[in-house]
Amino acid sequence: MNMHEIIRNRRRELGLTQEQLAGKLGVSAPAVNKWERAGSYPDITLLPVLARTLGVDLNTLLSFQEDLTDQEIGMFLNTLHEAARAEGFDAAFARAEEKLREFPGNDRLAYSVAVLLEGLLCGGPEQRQEEIGALYERCRNSADPQVREWAVHALAIRLLKRGELDRAETLLEALSDTHRGKRETLAALRRRQGRTGEAWTLLERELFDHAHGLQTVLLKMIEWALEEGDWAYARLLSDRAEQAGACLDLSDYAVLSAPLQLALAEQDGPQAIRLLERMLRSLASPWDLSESPLYRHLLTKDAAGEAQTPLISLLLDEVERDQACAFLWELPEYRALLQRWRTP
Repeated sequence: MNMHEIIRNRRRELGLTQEQLAGKLGVSAPAVNKWERAGSYPDITLLPVLARTLGVDLNTLLSFQEDLTDQEIGMFLNTLHEAARAEGFDAAFARAEEKLREFPGNDRLAYSVAVLLEGLLCGGPEQRQEEIGALYERCRNSADPQVREWAVHALAIRLLKRGELDRAETLLEALSDTHRGKRETLAALRRRQGRTGEAWTLLERELFDHAHGLQTVLLKMIEWALEEGDWAYARLLSDRAEQAGACLDLSDYAVLSAPLQLALAEQDGPQAIRLLERMLRSLASPWDLSESPLYRHLLTKDAAGEAQTPLISLLLDEVERDQACAFLWELPEYRALLQRWRTP
């Protein structure tokens, strides 16, 4: 953590404005603003009083003290958990405060400590809850975008539990759509708001996306197994991918991707063409997701985000470009398939 970040973070943690910090140091507010933007640095004569005002030592202020690694943070969290079990929550909290004073600019540490302490507290005194909330609030302003998103999501969950639905929604709207957990938390919010249909739709879409994500991981595992020459393991993975896709009510296009990958690797032309035919039919056919008990509120493939028409051309283009499919190109059955599906 650089000096300008330490000054900014500690000032905010102490609840001071730039003007208030400037007043304590006998400098102007624009000077403090420049320090926090790394536009200039405090005069050397100011460093001792600045360190005392911010509650840090000179080594920390000057960034001489090395920061904690993620591994070291994990080890400290284990120690903290053991302290809570052996000595009680207050002892663990005291150790956490000591470590946070030692590394005042480490937002990953602050967030990780907040998560652990909140889990250990399980409700508990309101004062402790507020102190944990203050750690999340600090991390909400972190320069680390990942920590910032984690903290915003944690605060939204806390507000949701307290019934502060409007504030929770404001925080959730600030999260990126790629944040893991956003959709599930938003579903819980919609349910609390009485918008049950929207809540179910969000959860079902989450399941649908996770199901496809599972297939993607299994396809990569099959690819690696084939590269390593482990055909038995590749077949096992292909079977499991097909079973999982069927169990999660995915389309044939998704369910058969793994068996097709294996058939191409084995250069089994008839099997590959049978699978391609089924996949193309799946892409061309309307698919009412509401027929599945898992996706009753998604209704159609388009509503689930799986557009169809472009995928037919993309699949055929890929087969015609991929050298692994070259053994298919001269087969009469393959040429017939192309004629059927390339016809405008």
